[in-house]
Amino acid sequence: EFRRVLFRSGCYLMAMLAQVAVPATMIWGHERTLAAGSVYKFRTQPVDPYDAFRGRYVSLRIEESHAPLVQGLTVERGQKVYALIEVGADGFARLSGIRILPPVGVPYLTAHVYYVTGSVVQLRLPFDRCYMEESRAPAAERAYQEHSHAASRNTYIAVRVLDGTSAVESLWIEGISVHDFVSVK
Repeated sequence: EFRRVLFRSGCYLMAMLAQVAVPATMIWGHERTLAAGSVYKFRTQPVDPYDAFRGRYVSLRIEESHAPLVQGLTVERGQKVYALIEVGADGFARLSGIRILPPVGVPYLTAHVYYVTGSVVQLRLPFDRCYMEESRAPAAERAYQEHSHAASRNTYIAVRVLDGTSAVESLWIEGISVHDFVSVK
């Protein structure tokens, strides 16, 4: 009887530790990326401004969310891939190719194949929203929509990348952080 009680207690303890360990590991990974990751700027495009089910954040669509497909490489929809990052002369990040295995010595994002058209792979990137303080999110969404539709489309996100993981650092509108932009307007 004692062994059964001890076994059950051990199982309950392991379940409780797992419930704490999983979210703690996710938070630690995100914070580690924000603290130590390299910063890349990705241009954004306009997207529908409101989704009642998603809560308080700014919806993003990355302008450069595609990469060339290396000849002879076959990928399928939903497949996990590693997208190589390069920075153009304009200072903005682009995806220069994909790999099936994590590359070594070069910056990359972990992404999923959305679809393939000829020699181009459209990717589902791991960032499609910029979370905001609840009271500022509607004003930030309006400002983002207004400025991302403008002819100059001077909106982008700064993303920290470390070992394939990414974390959105900030959304920028007309060269001003969205947090400051909303405060000024």
